[in-house]
Amino acid sequence: MTPRHWEVIDYLQKEWKSETPLSIRRIGKSGVVDIKEFYALFPEGPLKISSKIAGIPKPASCI
Repeated sequence: MTPRHWEVIDYLQKEWKSETPLSIRRIGKSGVVDIKEFYALFPEGPLKISSKIAGIPKPASCI
């Protein structure tokens, strides 16, 4: 994994600790990563895979 992957993982962990609901749209608007890059970093289900790597529960917005 690249440092860019870890930036996204750190962001997800911080948002989860602050009990903010996670969604792909919210991550895209965060300024950490845009949606297109998020899909490039985690191609098969970006929010589900990145949440799993971050060690947080799967967000409700994931199918």
